[in-house]
Amino acid sequence: MKLIFSILSILFSFTLFAQQDTVRLQHFTVTANIVQTELKNTARNVTIIDRETIEASPVKTLDAILQYAMNVDVRSRGSFGVQADISIRGGHYDQTLILVDGVKVNDPQTGHHSLNIPVPFSTIEKIEVLSGGASRVFGPSAFSGVINIITKKPTKTYLGLMGSAGSYGTWQLGANTAWVNDGLTVSAAFDQNQSDGYIASTDFKKKTSSLKLDKTYRQGNIAVGYGYLSNDMGLSNAYHPKFYNQYEEVSANLLTAAWKHAFSPKLSSTLLANYRVHYDMYDFDNYRNTDRLANLNFHRTNVFDIEWKFRSNNRFGQSAFGMEYRNEAVKSNRLGENLDDKIDVRGWDNQFYTKGKTRDNYSLFVEHRKTWNKLNISIGTLGNYNSQFGFSLYPGMDIGYTLNGTSKLYYSINRSLRFPTFTELYLNNSTVKADPNLKPEKALTNEIGFKTQKQRYSGNYAVFYTKTQDALDKIKRPGVAVPAMENIDNINLLGFETAHTLALPKNKLTLKQISVNFAWTAADRKEEGFQSFYTLNYLKQKASAGVFFEPFKNFTASGWYTLKNRAGQYSWDAATAPVDYRAFSLVDVRLAYQIQKFTITLDANNLLNEKYFEHGFVVQPPRWISGGMRVNF
Repeated sequence: MKLIFSILSILFSFTLFAQQDTVRLQHFTVTANIVQTELKNTARNVTIIDRETIEASPVKTLDAILQYAMNVDVRSRGSFGVQADISIRGGHYDQTLILVDGVKVNDPQTGHHSLNIPVPFSTIEKIEVLSGGASRVFGPSAFSGVINIITKKPTKTYLGLMGSAGSYGTWQLGANTAWVNDGLTVSAAFDQNQSDGYIASTDFKKKTSSLKLDKTYRQGNIAVGYGYLSNDMGLSNAYHPKFYNQYEEVSANLLTAAWKHAFSPKLSSTLLANYRVHYDMYDFDNYRNTDRLANLNFHRTNVFDIEWKFRSNNRFGQSAFGMEYRNEAVKSNRLGENLDDKIDVRGWDNQFYTKGKTRDNYSLFVEHRKTWNKLNISIGTLGNYNSQFGFSLYPGMDIGYTLNGTSKLYYSINRSLRFPTFTELYLNNSTVKADPNLKPEKALTNEIGFKTQKQRYSGNYAVFYTKTQDALDKIKRPGVAVPAMENIDNINLLGFETAHTLALPKNKLTLKQISVNFAWTAADRKEEGFQSFYTLNYLKQKASAGVFFEPFKNFTASGWYTLKNRAGQYSWDAATAPVDYRAFSLVDVRLAYQIQKFTITLDANNLLNEKYFEHGFVVQPPRWISGGMRVNF
């Protein structure tokens, strides 16, 4: 912790005494509310990770760059994000909504699939992280936060190629291209990443591809896209400590369409539609290579979602309203209710989906934003009807007060709700007992904060309090052999978080930018009389510090330090006493050199070779060295 506070002291010193700007921080418009506002004017805590930061950091995957974001918890069961869970502000992996260009891509089977996103990493332009519940804006899944992945919108024709290789037989190849002509853009990308693994049964082979057509016209644009992902991965003791041959194959198909149109200077709309199909085969103990294929888990989810939002500027302020319909369905040999007729599992002889479940979700939403001099208020609600869980309302309000042209105080209060996944409702096996009568979990979050954004410095502070009812968790109780899914009593979280970024003028250290963030979270109850697998396994403290250098022309260096201290415990088996999670620190470094159109990189992840655990008994990757090259034509 001394390192973090030292860096904070240095940062504020630069803020007070640095000379004329040479680098300026960008000003972004974000989707923290329906009407969309500039980042500095939002009355919420939003983190922006731009393309420049992504390219300068020692990362090759989405989960890796999110590791550095404020109060974001990424818990991996392998290397390079082959299976990673993501949460925000003490939530767990089922409580974060993932968007791609505003399209919801969460899987109703389980949040373990949230990062199975058919978007090549090279196509990401920026990432928005909205902390706290946001159901009034984004619906039921936005329980503890939202991550919006925004892809590139090419302005000229180009071709990009990249490749890398590193420790443990790891290599990656990728290509992306775009053709631009008279308002029409056709872009495509492909990425393949694979490894032999750092221990037995941690190998993987992952492919991602995308194709997008975008037509801009005078009053708006139309875009159609398709993405595909496949991932075959060894998951050594990932979900049970004594089974080292666990294995999974997943694939995802995502078809999207968007129409944005300005009917007049005062009225515009966005129509989004998407269809997603996700396949999952999970093998607990190498059953696929035996005559015990009946022990495999097969799941297929289909999601159709259509959403139409309108925005209006009027004499009363800015208004937004709209509607959404979402259909979620699962076919499985484990999840749901018995089907009348069995369905063949694609690619597997004599294997069938025998169970299934479908649910519909309807939403109507309205929001209004009004500004009086230095005060602005956004207030709204979302009414939601779910065919499985009934009707509910998600009201909320954000209030901001501008202190001057660069600083703002804000307060927000928002209600959020999450429906149980199909896994939580129906999965029964040797590791968990489901409950089809689970209730949705509900939360009310209050937040007060201060933010400032200048030409080369941005900073924010926030204090939040989240009160949760009917929290959904996997619980192990004494004398019960198999953990069960339960709605547990109230869990309340109190937290503090702060983040700072400083873009520096020319200096003798050749230091271009410093980014620092710190978060502290505490729950008002502990694991007394039971063991929590998710809800009480949150980050008590997290700190990250990133530095970006340019020692000489065309040569850059960056480094990230991350500290994690987790609450909760894990057990190796029913006969072993639970073990507390141990705090750990990670250091990642990238060196990069540019020669005309070529960029050469050298990365070292977990440079100090720390042995650590994110998910109980799953040993995380040791030091990992890799080198790569990319070229743009």
